[in-house]
Amino acid sequence: MPADGDQATTFISYSRQNSTFARQLYNDLMAAGVRPWLDRYDIPPGAIWDDAIQHGLNACSTVLIVLSKPAIESRNVHAEWNYADSLGKTLIPLIIEKLDPQSIPFRLHGPNWVDFTAGDYAAALDSLLAVLPVTAAPNPDAAPEPAQPVEAPLEGAPNPVAAAAAWKHGNAEYHAGSMESAMQAYTRAIRLAPDRPEAYIHRGMAYYSLQRYQDALADFTRAEERDPSIALLYNNRGVTRLALKQVGLALADFDEATMLDPDYANAYYNRAAAYMELGRHRLATFHYSRAIAINPRVAEFYNSRGLSYAAQHLYDQALADYNRALDLDEDYAGAYGNRANLYANTDRMTEALADYDRVIALDPEHILAYAGRSEVRLCAGENALAALDASTIIGLRPDFHGGYALRALADFRRGKRSEALADYARAIEREPAWRTEDGAATYLTACPYSALETVREILAAME
Repeated sequence: MPADGDQATTFISYSRQNSTFARQLYNDLMAAGVRPWLDRYDIPPGAIWDDAIQHGLNACSTVLIVLSKPAIESRNVHAEWNYADSLGKTLIPLIIEKLDPQSIPFRLHGPNWVDFTAGDYAAALDSLLAVLPVTAAPNPDAAPEPAQPVEAPLEGAPNPVAAAAAWKHGNAEYHAGSMESAMQAYTRAIRLAPDRPEAYIHRGMAYYSLQRYQDALADFTRAEERDPSIALLYNNRGVTRLALKQVGLALADFDEATMLDPDYANAYYNRAAAYMELGRHRLATFHYSRAIAINPRVAEFYNSRGLSYAAQHLYDQALADYNRALDLDEDYAGAYGNRANLYANTDRMTEALADYDRVIALDPEHILAYAGRSEVRLCAGENALAALDASTIIGLRPDFHGGYALRALADFRRGKRSEALADYARAIEREPAWRTEDGAATYLTACPYSALETVREILAAME
């Protein structure tokens, strides 16, 4: 756990288009003895992003708002400073480009602006430092991206300050998807302070992301040997055990995480996922609800609880949860996809088609959305369009059985029998369940009677 001087006090809210400025500012504040909070550095692997941001805002007394045209247009930046304002946090706008004052939200107008547009970054930084809490001794080693990387001495005392900076740098690489670079940074942190657990926990999640699950478990064990009281450790080990289908052991880890931190929403969320894996959908709903009770602002929690309701055929409750997820995040492709599936399975085809269109607009390579849309188009008798969607799936994922099966159904209905039979054989080769009507029924859930009738005809023609 962080020492008192390492507790974050100053949250940095920014648009992704201003990442370079935000990261430079974070590094300079860290080196000066301020303890800032920035998502890329301070959200650990295995955390849920929105939940971690809310915890960061709750923990900090001051919020720096990096103001630019992209920031003013960002829903996320607005949500962060509005939430901080509702909690009575000190808001300090940082002007980093010339702006029309009328474009700046009125609550951000005031005497505490810091202007970084004059071309003298150092002077603006000094003005900012004069009003921020300095809780640690100035130390250039604290910057995650220092001008000169701090190397671990071959002998001598550990350097926990530089180690923390190294694993924060690893977090930034992890969130950028650079797992090998992240592991290098975490390994350097371990060399700088071998007795600290954090870098082992974070490196374990990098191994997890690379599907090196046994290496991940080994790192979690090393972290536990150094400090068995960190809830994140057990949560992340539980996620890894869940990937290995060790559901009982995963549940034990999630239990340990919530005993250590009864307000750990992510651990309840992951425990619910374990119950979903076991088919215990009511228990899953209960634990998703516990996560929501702790943090009702995370779209992912509602989306997943919606899946648990849908598995119990509680479609009204599922729909309400998907809608709530989309209220919180209007660009949440997964929630649109799940809502589309619900609409398709309850014969609301027009609404299903509209939602599949939204998913594809947000993610043009989302093969399951193309599959859902293809199936809906089959239901409507739009066989040529259904075949087009299925062909798109095959182009994106030639190894995915569903694309061949759906194109086979569409082509068979429009008289292209030889092409259909060849495609259906390819589907069976990739997924033997298509060999029987019952097996096909697990995949064809929109207008199943009509679709399965075509499956029967294809199977008869293949005999």
